[in-house]
Amino acid sequence: MEKPAKRRAAKRKTLIDMIPKLLESALADSRDFVLTFETDEETGKQTVHAMTGTFVSPCMLRKLIGQAESQRDEGATLISRKWVPARTAKTFDSTSIR
Repeated sequence: MEKPAKRRAAKRKTLIDMIPKLLESALADSRDFVLTFETDEETGKQTVHAMTGTFVSPCMLRKLIGQAESQRDEGATLISRKWVPARTAKTFDSTSIR
């Protein structure tokens, strides 16, 4: 009897590989990019969630900014920049990102 052909395991992209494209897509479309962690209270298992879309209202944004500012001494980071979407900007120089 002939052995069945072995299936190749599908290459599953890692989150590290997927995040840059998700972020680039969100920036190009002026959408929110949310990355957050969840810890299951019963098992302690961590799950990371990466989302793009329209999630954050102006009120929610002010609250999140305030929370990040109040947690700077605990290691929180907040980066804010003026934004001109790439399709309306005349040029984009990636070396100007700091």
